[in-house]
Amino acid sequence: MDALAPRDAIYVNESTSTIEAMWERMRWEHPGSYYFGAAGGLGFAMPAAVGVQLAEPDRQVIALIGDGSANYSVTALWTAAQHKVPVVFVIMRNGTYGALRWFAGVLKAEHVPALDVPDIDFVAIATGYGLEPVRMDTEEAFAAAD
Repeated sequence: MDALAPRDAIYVNESTSTIEAMWERMRWEHPGSYYFGAAGGLGFAMPAAVGVQLAEPDRQVIALIGDGSANYSVTALWTAAQHKVPVVFVIMRNGTYGALRWFAGVLKAEHVPALDVPDIDFVAIATGYGLEPVRMDTEEAFAAAD
């Protein structure tokens, strides 16, 4: 992603399982290039990305969202579509609420129900909200997407 995005791109992250990888791989060179909800609440990044894009219209905003987190504020896709806000939403699918699974481990809570979110069709949801999404399953497909 770092190689494909504009050098001054702004990232809004809500994918707890990729934070370390992002810090290792991304080269943020401009102030205000990374936003992350420090309080631990879920549902921040999708609407925040819309707001950041409105505030920074000359820079590309890329929202990196886990599939669990996307469920908390997926209606931000509708807002982006209705107001033609050109945020790039990347919803990464691992089929689980990673943040909640981590919290359950920290709290030593066993047998927490409903931490899996398999087979949610975010492409269909985005289409329903009026966007033209692209499903990407390979690095080549990701590089080819516009």
